[in-house]
Amino acid sequence: MKKNYSIHNKQLIIHLFDNLKTIIGMMIIIPIYTKFRYGNDFVIDQTLILIFIGTILFMNIPALILFINYHSNNKNIEFTLDQNNNKILITKETKTKEYSIEQIKKSTYNLGLWYQNGLDKSYRMPLWTADFGYWDLTFENGDRYYLTNLLHDFLLEQPITENTKYRFRFIPFIDKSTKKSGIEFKESVFKPKSRTSKLTENYKNKTIDELNYILENKNKYQKDAIKVAEKILKEKNVG
Repeated sequence: MKKNYSIHNKQLIIHLFDNLKTIIGMMIIIPIYTKFRYGNDFVIDQTLILIFIGTILFMNIPALILFINYHSNNKNIEFTLDQNNNKILITKETKTKEYSIEQIKKSTYNLGLWYQNGLDKSYRMPLWTADFGYWDLTFENGDRYYLTNLLHDFLLEQPITENTKYRFRFIPFIDKSTKKSGIEFKESVFKPKSRTSKLTENYKNKTIDELNYILENKNKYQKDAIKVAEKILKEKNVG
């Protein structure tokens, strides 16, 4: 499989579309709110206008900074992934260098915090900069590249090298320092706890008298609760 990547406009289109959705949404909400608060009188609510302007600035300034940052680093770069031959070719200002994938010394995906949900299963709202990210790639000879998703939408794909690490930041501005290293990313699989597991965790904190009460009043409890109580009571008595 051989793929060539160069600057594309996908991220810009996505961001413009997000702007459009926000503007349309606020154009619907503001008149409804104004009518609810002021009746049929035409009133210009300065607070709402400030909220509208603040929202537009909040969603555009960080994204614009990232877009300029990424574009300035990648405007003269193209790269090719040739996984059949285990190679990566990087063209910078008409000069092409060929590397073996085994020559990759350091590989780090720099992503927004929203992508960390796959690691710790916490809930984070995707911001307007959530889709921005870049691949910090260093080879054994010291060559280093910052391949952003203005070149290649790699963020949801498996990395080509197993030693790839991840960094999650609020705004993934290109960091050219060597002080920070990433973490290994292994997507956790959510497994809901069984009723027995939940009962066991709960009943471990009960006293012997409380457990005896459950066993003496079996008609008030379900079978799995009684079994858990018996098991934990035996453990406590042995201890």
